[in-house]
Amino acid sequence: MKTKTKKRLAGAAGILIILCLLLAVDAVTGDPLSRAWAEWRALHRAETLYPGQDFYVTSSYSGQFFNYGATVQSATSPDTRFDVTTWLWLFTEDYAQEQVENRWHTCYRMGTEGADEIAKILARDAPELELAGIYGAEGRTVELDLAWEPDGAGAGRSTPANYLENFPLDAPFEPSLLQKVPSRICLQVLWNGTPTREDLDHVLHTLKQVLEQNDLPVTYYDVALVPMDGYSSHEELLDMVVESGAMAAADIA
Repeated sequence: MKTKTKKRLAGAAGILIILCLLLAVDAVTGDPLSRAWAEWRALHRAETLYPGQDFYVTSSYSGQFFNYGATVQSATSPDTRFDVTTWLWLFTEDYAQEQVENRWHTCYRMGTEGADEIAKILARDAPELELAGIYGAEGRTVELDLAWEPDGAGAGRSTPANYLENFPLDAPFEPSLLQKVPSRICLQVLWNGTPTREDLDHVLHTLKQVLEQNDLPVTYYDVALVPMDGYSSHEELLDMVVESGAMAAADIA
């Protein structure tokens, strides 16, 4: 009897070890069934928050430590898109308030539309300015941050929740928006030779003049002049770059 008991205990211990190993692997890599369950819960949450709309999952991610995320998108409202996380299969949290109701996606989309419009105007009215691509901006040369407010550290961020009435869901960008909310334009201008502060002041003046003549009164200009040659290392290049930081339009002569 003792031998049988020992075998049963050994078998149970073996099964327990296997289960622990499976859970450990699942915690690191996730599993497709849990991911599918999390996607279903995300869709259910979206349809509960926004009844009458059809949703689909645009992407799902993570799975580590039993935490799964999914991004859900409305089929009829481009700006109704938000992330939902599910952990331990039973607990779900959504970010609809921040991303949809506080108009983060609306603000970002309008900014992208405005940036594309500004890039076309600069190519037409200031062709002498050769713009470099904005890092992480999908090949665009202009970044326009709407509802942008500087902070005490000299940086800043977009705060669309402070200007909700100006960001109707799914509405297109209108130039008149720049008269209602603060904004920041970011771009890099490629420069022959070593740029100077005087060169930067001239570029800032040109940008402000062109945009305001086209009824696009940007509040802050964040511009960098980047040399195309005359350096032998990346560090030397960085030392030659001339930057304005977030400079108020009122301070540009």
